[in-house]
Amino acid sequence: MPSILPGFEYDIFISYRHNDNRSGWVTEFVKALQEELAATIKEPVSVYFDTNPHDGLLETHNVDKSLEGKLKCLIFIPILSQTYCDPKSFAWEHEFCAFNKLAKEAPPSPLERAGVRSFGRDIKLSNGNVASRILPIKIHDLDAEDKSIIENEIGGILRAIEFIYKEPGVNRPLQSNDSLDKNLNKTIYRNQVNKVANSIKEIISALRNPSTNTPRTTNNYQPTTSSSKSKTKFILAGAIVLLLLIAGYFLYPKFNSSPKQEATIDKSIAVLPFVNMSNDADQEYFSDGLSEELLNLLAKIPDLKVIGRTSSFSFKGKNEDLRVIGEKLGVAHVLEGSVRKSGNKLRITAQLISAADGSHLWSQTYDRDMDDIFKVQDDIAGAVVTELKITLLGKSINSVKQNTEAYNLYLQGKYFQLSGSLENEKIAFEKFNKALAIDSNLAIAWTGLAMFYRSQGGVLIPLNKSRPLALHAVEQALRIDPTLADAHRTRALIYASDDWDWPKAEASIARTLELDPLNSLNLNGAGMIAIDLGKFDKAIDFYHKSIEIDPLVPFGYNGLARALYSAGDMEAAEDAIKKAIALNPTFTAVNYFLGRIQLSQGKYDQALVSFQKESLETWRLAGLPLAYLKLNRTAEAEAVLKEMIEKYPDVLAYQLAENYAYRGEVDEAFKWLERAYQNRDTGLTKIKVDPLLQNLWADA
Repeated sequence: MPSILPGFEYDIFISYRHNDNRSGWVTEFVKALQEELAATIKEPVSVYFDTNPHDGLLETHNVDKSLEGKLKCLIFIPILSQTYCDPKSFAWEHEFCAFNKLAKEAPPSPLERAGVRSFGRDIKLSNGNVASRILPIKIHDLDAEDKSIIENEIGGILRAIEFIYKEPGVNRPLQSNDSLDKNLNKTIYRNQVNKVANSIKEIISALRNPSTNTPRTTNNYQPTTSSSKSKTKFILAGAIVLLLLIAGYFLYPKFNSSPKQEATIDKSIAVLPFVNMSNDADQEYFSDGLSEELLNLLAKIPDLKVIGRTSSFSFKGKNEDLRVIGEKLGVAHVLEGSVRKSGNKLRITAQLISAADGSHLWSQTYDRDMDDIFKVQDDIAGAVVTELKITLLGKSINSVKQNTEAYNLYLQGKYFQLSGSLENEKIAFEKFNKALAIDSNLAIAWTGLAMFYRSQGGVLIPLNKSRPLALHAVEQALRIDPTLADAHRTRALIYASDDWDWPKAEASIARTLELDPLNSLNLNGAGMIAIDLGKFDKAIDFYHKSIEIDPLVPFGYNGLARALYSAGDMEAAEDAIKKAIALNPTFTAVNYFLGRIQLSQGKYDQALVSFQKESLETWRLAGLPLAYLKLNRTAEAEAVLKEMIEKYPDVLAYQLAENYAYRGEVDEAFKWLERAYQNRDTGLTKIKVDPLLQNLWADA
């Protein structure tokens, strides 16, 4: 059966590895697809499907000339499996790669000069979105290496219709009789086949519609026929009508008394981590860093809701459906892309996508040198502003230009700092210092150092040294760039937690929010300071805003729970801390804090269970005596208190004071508070608002 369009051998070419059809899966899929196409597209659609293809493994790869002709199809469907992306595979080299090359180049042909159109690989659909004539079907979750091979070949993000059945430890093709309830992917075989058929219909409709894909024209090509003069008259008449229509279009609004209501655009976006497509996996720091810098750049726009880094990066490597991502994050748009870095050369692909239907609103590939990285960031941010019709009102969204070598080292340091382990913290420290050795005016590297000194006080650095080192680094950053919000936030936390200088802490956090009001880290810091000052309503408001920006991380819910707890709203506090636990059950101190809330509600048995679940020993020990006391298990309470004193007399000085105050042993409580004061224990910042210290509040 010939193709629907002239000049092509087939409408659809099915490419697969021989081993993937041993069970008959591909045969069954093709049969189901043909039936679905018959019910979806009016004309018959031709499908090339070789039931016994060359596997090509360890063969000489002599390509049959007939196969070259068959690759001249409208749509190429590869069945992507765990073995498909094998350089030795016939299907990969002589079908996938061959079609991709053929479709991308799409040279003018004799048929084209005779009036038959040819097409590139990527085409414009009737709704304005862009689709590829390669329509992948995925039957396994792919290894990261295979996914990278495919994305390197196509030069972009892999988008596939999935036929994958998932259970714990199971990764196999979806069958027509599989149970929806047991499949973690919640996909139905028939529905997935229908998605493929609808995609094929959409692509074929676009290829047949001249208004969607402008045909390629050859130089000096003038078709001549015997009726050319008549056609000229019709063309002239058509041009006059077109001019009248255009005039009417522009003049009509002036005479129409009813103003036209413009469609509003939901100005919300998530920046997903760009995929590292470099041959070197160690370049991942760069793709992550670019994504975060774009996120920070867009977050400066007052009219745009930008989801925070932690929530956006929680989807890294998961290849989840963009509609699901949009729903979970509460955004209408997603910015994603890929980065290929080789030496000083960069290829960056960025795509702005509608989360509602997965359609592409804008895409661009940039081939640049490393020195142009800041210009690329500005260009991508500018494209988002244009597409979402955002008015900047004089607000600048330009990147701060940096020394590229120092900036590259800073990105490496940031990557290791965010990973959390002590060893990686040491690497981050080294990278920041190397960056500053190259450019001592790199303010962001000074801020990275300040964060390192703060987080490692009492760990890698003695407490009495960490505070002055952190403050020096943050002052250096602000001397260079007084508008650096991260530095202002870090200084605010030093003033609050280390110096107990509340006026300075409030002033610094206010400046932070003035510079960057839609950053969840800034809002969390503001919430913490507001709790310490007893301004619970403000703290609750800060944490609600933080959760809106970063909805998939426990920090905001944890802070909200603490604010509600201090304000006395135990029911709401319990609900908030349980949401934090649901997001990360091993997150430090969340089970401990749930136990404290339950203790305040008189749920002593539940409180004990929560304390026992706490993952970190110090917090677990701090909570257990409180529950044992209320359950009249005095001996066990005494034993745990003794263990706390023997193991952690300095680290848990404030928590020992809480325990003794809760027991009514006021003098012992003050003894441990004094020790906490001498150690500059950050727990003391809660002394005015800590319900466990109520027995001390009346003491002058």
